[in-house]
Formats: sequence, structure tokens, C-alpha cells
Amino acid sequence: MSGRGFWRLYLPLALGLVALLVLVWGWSVRQMHRELDETARAGVDELVRLIENKLDHVAIDTLTLARQHIVQRYLDTGDRDWLPLIAAELTNRIHYARRYQKIRLIDETGHEVVRVESLAGEILTISEEELQDKADRYYVEATLGLEPGELYVSPLDLSIENGEVLLPFLPLLRVGTPVFDSAGRGRGMIVISYRAGHLLERLEDFGRAGPIRPMLINCAGYWLLAPQRGMAWGFMVEGRAEQRMQVRYPEAWARMQHHPLGLIRTADGTFIYRDVVPLQSSYPVYSALCARRDDAVSPNLLRWHVAAFIARERYVRAALTPTLVIAGLGVLLLLVLALAVRATVALRVDRRARIDLLQRQARTDALTGLANRTAFEERTDLEIARAARHHRRFALCLLDLDGFKAVNDSQGHLVGDEVLRFVAAVLVRHLRTGSDDLASRFGGDEFGLLLCELPEEVEQVQTILADLCRRIAAGDWGVTASIGVALYPDHATSRVGLLRAADVAMYRAKERGKNRIVLAGEHDQGAPAR
Repeated sequence: MSGRGFWRLYLPLALGLVALLVLVWGWSVRQMHRELDETARAGVDELVRLIENKLDHVAIDTLTLARQHIVQRYLDTGDRDWLPLIAAELTNRIHYARRYQKIRLIDETGHEVVRVESLAGEILTISEEELQDKADRYYVEATLGLEPGELYVSPLDLSIENGEVLLPFLPLLRVGTPVFDSAGRGRGMIVISYRAGHLLERLEDFGRAGPIRPMLINCAGYWLLAPQRGMAWGFMVEGRAEQRMQVRYPEAWARMQHHPLGLIRTADGTFIYRDVVPLQSSYPVYSALCARRDDAVSPNLLRWHVAAFIARERYVRAALTPTLVIAGLGVLLLLVLALAVRATVALRVDRRARIDLLQRQARTDALTGLANRTAFEERTDLEIARAARHHRRFALCLLDLDGFKAVNDSQGHLVGDEVLRFVAAVLVRHLRTGSDDLASRFGGDEFGLLLCELPEEVEQVQTILADLCRRIAAGDWGVTASIGVALYPDHATSRVGLLRAADVAMYRAKERGKNRIVLAGEHDQGAPAR
């Protein structure tokens, strides 16, 4: 009973607790995922801040050099004696700018006229014999086609010397502007090569300690800063042509083409991205062919995609902590709940047992274990209702012990109690098997007996009671029993009437010599026990 009670109480509470823990777990996991997303968004914003306006000074220096007096004198006169002075000016600019890899004056044919560059920490002016023809380079043609005061910013790519990609990789961003003589004739261009490696390193370092992988992607989908080093510069390094966003992450790339910022969840992980314009100037700026031509405001600006990538495994690991914590807490709470329910059930069982005990005590004689008078009367009422419903007979018998007072007075109450228990045992042994017969002690030496569902003949009752009298008389104390019997419905149809009839009959038995059985309504001497 207690086991069923435990599960009946524990299961709904445990299921409710588990449901609550699942809700808490789901909320915690979502919070962890949101924190990851917010970390990535903050990271993207920081990466954008690192990039934006970093090239403004390059644009200013490019335009300033193009308008230098010594440059104008050379363009107007063609006198090569001005070239050392121009080289000195370019050297000073590289010295103070520090991030410039080279500055060049290129003529209208695309050939280098002056080239100053920083190599291994030393600033060198390249000799005339080592100057190169750059007419085939895309940024030369693009810059020579501009008007005075306009700027060209190249895509970010790798330095090429003599037709080969320079090793180790040297990422460069070239900013150029055309130069004109006093007559307005185009005479060439000034080009500053900005070393972007330091910027890429700062972007890469930003992601080393955190959960995000920073990415910088050009407008063609190639990585300038990739999640893995072997994926970058696919448009320049042999064997990496397929290392592009549209190949590796087509869903994310398609979204990036139509929205300047956003969050994209894929099977591999989550991309949070923003477009960034590395060079915004009050002067007209033109860029590579893959600049966004659909931008009605500034279609010529160079744009990159700054992205933070969070691998799917990061989300799984982020969910692991609340999962373990809530699982451990859940096990602990379920255990505590089980102990609490067990204690509650035990308390309820104990309380029920106490109530049952009190109820039994309220209806049981403490000395003999028989039903007491209250229980006997309640049972009599039930038997009357049943007998009336089924048209049956039953006998209500009252027994009073003869000579019991003498035993009490001569041998003491303990012996008297033993006599009462002996009589109770005789009564219980003679209750008919399978019947609803009931033995009861009314108090003192008086007992009651219900014999239910009797046949029409009364002789069976007398036989049972005569045997009881003989067995009581056979005891060692010289005690006998006088018995009065009332039949339902012969002598009465109510409990009070039956008890009164049986009581009168019992006193007649005593008056007629004791140790005998008297049926209510008898006028003779009754039937003595034999």
C-alpha cells in the first residue's frame, strides 16, 4: 500500500519537476546561445571599428604628394634633376607613416619613375636600372583614367614582384591618384602601397582568445582573413581557387549579397556579418570592378564583408554547462523529492495506522480482543437491514457468567481476567466458518453473540449454544454461562427490541438455575446446558 502510495504521489511531482527543469534548461541554453551571438555582434562591431577610417591618412598623403611643388616642377619641365628631391620627400613620408611599404611616381606609360620602399626595416630608393614597367597592372590603368583630385583604391591583394607572388605573403592596398602638369595633361600617377598585414594580424588576434573566428571577405567572395590560413588569397594562390564563400558557404554568401548586415545560421555554424568601407573620403573615390554597383549613393567604394563565425560545436559546448548543472541539480532535487515523498507517505501510513488502531480500539475490547458493545450494536443494525432485505433470520444472544464474582473475590482480578480471555477464546472458536457471526464483550462478565443467516429450525442455535456452555463449564474455575436468545424477526425487528428480549431471557436463565439457555418468549424452565 505504501509503495503504491509513494509512486502515486511521487510520479506527478517528479514529472512536474522534470518539466520545470526542462524549461529552465531550455531558457539557460537559449541565454548561452544569445550570449554567444551578442559576443559575435560585439566582435564584428569592434572589427569594423578597427578597419574604418584607417586609410584616410593614406588618401590625404596620396593627394598631398601629387600636389607637391617639386612634383609639379618635374611634370612641367621633365627635368630629371628633380627626381632625387622627390625621392627624398617620399622617403620622409615612408619614414613617418611606417605602414607604407612603397611609394611610387609612375609616368603616363606605366613605367616607374621614382620608387621608394621599405625593406627589412630599411628605406631604400630603387635605382633607375631596377625600376619596372607596371603598365599591365590593373591599378595603373584604373588610376590613369581618373580626373584631377580623384582617388583609386585597389582591392587588397598580395605583393607581386617580377610576375611572382612575393613570399612570405605581403598584403597590400594601393591608393593612387593621377598627376597633371600645369597645362592639364596627364603625366602619370602617385601610388602608395599600404601594408595591410598589420591590420589583418590585429583582426586575427581579436579572435584568438574568444569563441568567434573573425573573417574578412572581399567582394568576390575570397577570404582575405580566413578561418584557416590555407583558405586565404584564393584569387592569387595556385590551388586555392575554390576557397570562396560561395563554394564553402553558399547560403551565407547569398544572404550577404542582399543585406549589408545580419545573422545567418547554417548547418556548420552561425555567421554574423557587416559590410565595411575601408576608405571613405570627401574626395571622389573609385575602386575595383567588384564594388557594389547597386549602391545609388556610393557605387564606387571598395567594400569588404567583416564576419564573425561561431562553429556549431561552440553552441553545443555552450549548452553543455547548463545541461550538466541542471542535470546534476535535477538528480539532487529528484532524490530530495523522493525522500520528502517517502517521509510524507510514511507519515500518512503511520497516521492511517494510528487512525485504524484508534478505530479498532474504539470498537474492540482491550482485554479479550472481541468487538465491544458499540461495534456489536452497529453490526446488529447492519444485520437487521440485511436480514430484512433478504428475508432471513438471525439470533442475538447475551451471555452472563455464573460464579465469576466468586472467582474475582477469592482468586483476584488477574485470574478473573484470565477467565474472561478463556471465555472469549471459546466464543471465537465456535463462530461458524464462512459466516458473519460476531462475538462481543459488553463489559464485566457479560458477552454478546450474533449468529447470522439461520435456518428455519431453532434447534441449530440451541445446539451451538449448548456446546458453548459445556466448554465454558469445562474450564478450571467452576464458571458457567447463562444465555438469553432473541430471534429476528420472531421476537423483535429492532436492535433495542432484540437486546431487551435477549436480556430478559438471560435473566430468566439465571433465575431458573443458571448454566442454561433460554429463548425469548419461553415460559418453561428453558433448556439446561448438557
